[in-house]
Amino acid sequence: MKKIFILTLLGLFATICIVNAQERHGRHGDRVGCEKIRHHKRPAYMVTGNTVYYKGLEIESASALTFEILRDGYAKDAWNVYYCGVKIDGASGNSFKVLGYGYAKDAWNVYYDGAGIKDASSNSFSVMSDWYAKDAWNVYYDGKKISGASPNNFKVLGEGYAKDTFDVYFDGVKIPDASANSFKVMRDGYARDTWHTYYLGRPIK
Repeated sequence: MKKIFILTLLGLFATICIVNAQERHGRHGDRVGCEKIRHHKRPAYMVTGNTVYYKGLEIESASALTFEILRDGYAKDAWNVYYCGVKIDGASGNSFKVLGYGYAKDAWNVYYDGAGIKDASSNSFSVMSDWYAKDAWNVYYDGKKISGASPNNFKVLGEGYAKDTFDVYFDGVKIPDASANSFKVMRDGYARDTWHTYYLGRPIK
């Protein structure tokens, strides 16, 4: 009976560890745009002769002679830009740059996972880390504007947390009543301020 009880406890402990690991890494995981990370990863784009392919399907509009494979699922030729093999309407191949975390821009527009970010400023747009980015007027997370966040003093803290002068955010969502002045990130999704301890952005005491 004692042996069964110990085995049950060990099984419960292993389950809790797995769930915790999924919570820590499941928010974005190893996502790189639409390109899935596999143990044996093969390039999705292929140029051969006068033809360009994406995952075995021909990209009919692509120029094989000038085609350039970038990263995060992006590619371009002398005239067009592509995301996961699909042409991005209006994007300029001449000025297109991949910024990381799924973000990219050309001379006029900013993109996230191949879709344009409305009203984002290409001239002032920059990527920070952990899927956070900003321009002269706004802060973005996962390609979406964070309402009320100040780009002038916005700082990424790690583990999904970030802050500006007055507020703290987790995965781009404001944490109610968190103290920006005293907020500190610990590890494995935990953080604290003067009054509370947080796990994945939620107060636990």
